[in-house]
Amino acid sequence: MYVRLCILGLISFLLSGCTPSQTREPHLRLWFNQPAEVWTEALPVGNGKLGAMVYGGVKTEHIQFNEETLWTGAPNDYAHHGAYKSLNEIRRLLTDNDQESAHRLAMEEFMSVPLTQKEYQPFGDLFIEFQGHEEYTDYHRELDIENAVCKTTYIAGGVNYSREVVASHPH
Repeated sequence: MYVRLCILGLISFLLSGCTPSQTREPHLRLWFNQPAEVWTEALPVGNGKLGAMVYGGVKTEHIQFNEETLWTGAPNDYAHHGAYKSLNEIRRLLTDNDQESAHRLAMEEFMSVPLTQKEYQPFGDLFIEFQGHEEYTDYHRELDIENAVCKTTYIAGGVNYSREVVASHPH
């Protein structure tokens, strides 16, 4: 009995060191070595209600804002009333591998009315001018995806500059 307890204790002690390493993965980041020239190159930050695209300019920083309720057109109810009535038939057609008929029926009887949604519109553009920053070196901008922080750094006139843009209470 005593031998069994000693062996069990020894095995437990040895196995306690067999845990996976607790090293953290490196942060997920998007990074660039030049400012964005167009909207698709800007870095996004947002909290689910208010969003921004950060261009990371040096002489002129450009931040474009968006707010969730700013859309083209008027409010619309996209529900297709009675759509549930065609769901079983759509499922049957898919089960029978008749994808063309299922697609046609879904488009006619199931999808939203109208089919397309309205588009987001920009809320506004903020431009911040920095005098004396025409010449710079060591430029870097990044989006830290884990912490929802957009950061721009560079050196101008022998001074290290760093700007951060965050979205309060990111989801």
